[in-house]
Amino acid sequence: MPTRVLVVDDSPTIRKVVSAVLERHGYAAVHAADGQAALDKLLQAAGGTREDDSGEADKIDVVLVDFVMPRMNGFQLCRAIRNSEMLRTTPVVLMSAKSDRIRDHFVQQTGAIDAITKPFEAQALIAVIENAIRRSAEWRERERAKRENRERAAADEVDAADSLAPSPDRQPVALQGDIAVIPIGAILQLLQIESRSGLLLVTDDKIEVTMSVRLGLIDLVQARGAGTEFRLGRYFIEHNLVTDDDIDRLLRDNTPTPRPPPPESGSRSAMPKVEPLTAGRRLLGDLLVDSGRVTRDQLRDALARQSSELVYEVLRWPRGRFEFRLDALPALAESAKLGLPVASVVMEGFRRVDEWRVVEAGLGSFESVLQADRVAIDAAKLDRLTRHEQRLLEMIDGDRTVREIVEHSHMSSFDACKVLYALLEARLVRRRAA
Repeated sequence: MPTRVLVVDDSPTIRKVVSAVLERHGYAAVHAADGQAALDKLLQAAGGTREDDSGEADKIDVVLVDFVMPRMNGFQLCRAIRNSEMLRTTPVVLMSAKSDRIRDHFVQQTGAIDAITKPFEAQALIAVIENAIRRSAEWRERERAKRENRERAAADEVDAADSLAPSPDRQPVALQGDIAVIPIGAILQLLQIESRSGLLLVTDDKIEVTMSVRLGLIDLVQARGAGTEFRLGRYFIEHNLVTDDDIDRLLRDNTPTPRPPPPESGSRSAMPKVEPLTAGRRLLGDLLVDSGRVTRDQLRDALARQSSELVYEVLRWPRGRFEFRLDALPALAESAKLGLPVASVVMEGFRRVDEWRVVEAGLGSFESVLQADRVAIDAAKLDRLTRHEQRLLEMIDGDRTVREIVEHSHMSSFDACKVLYALLEARLVRRRAA
């Protein structure tokens, strides 16, 4: 029986051309116009449901899927396949018009086995299909061997279970490593696929980021040493909900009374108890909500932006270390329960990483000084500028550096630099000569 390939694309022409190539090389082609139709066919085939007059619903061996489609796109289809017990081992090949770098990110985050960039030659298509079949067979064999090894190990270690149990004072480290070797995006994707819960700690020795993960979703991200742009208050100031003075006054009026130091212990061997960052004081978000300055929904939106942007920042790190612990989530994460989907956060992070390179190259040194081109500004229609563009344009005075403008913009570095780059490209501002 020939290998069956499900061709998923909303273009009838592409479906026809690809199917013709496959059939010339001995494959059987099955068609679907979007992700939902493809998922239905896959489930029918996997379940042996009657599909045609022959009463047969032969298993589909490979899925060849376009990324951008109506109803259910390629990413959503890949996620549905990986979440299905019946389908999760089905090899998927992405068809994408994206650059090689973006395509590789799509492969990593969707769990696809390979990808091919449009337009492609017939020989390249067949080579990718053959490679997907081979790699899928190798993966199934490795999984079978691992399963057998786990079963043998479990049988051998039953008697030693009690002696190997972890100390109740310390939760086990489930996963750790170097993000230069294993990208943090891949770690997050693994936690999502496996629906894991715990704390993912990442550090580059300057900044420490803690991601609270619940059943594969990101509930909250917190950081130490990450700079003012990642402070919660910045998100409210950016949207004109509060001012710097409002925040300073609230924090000053709610400063807790310092507690006296504990009496010295005779023992010097015990590790000091680490107090949480929020110990002894109320959180800014709760203070703003209780004072009526922001709503609970606005607080949740700010926490979601803060958490997402911290993940975007970590994805830019060229080096660092990570550790995933099976710890209970902190109370703040349990309260927030943002439930951010890993895939969408990471995909946006990768998009920003690529855009950052363009923006940083265009802006040049962050120590350079920008000055407004008054002739160009007078000739332009400034009413078409966004509020953020107008705000940053007003801050460009011929004295401030790019770094100083970004720091005082109450915007994320990414968003502020994008605006400055756009103003440079529009010739409304220029670099001041040294």
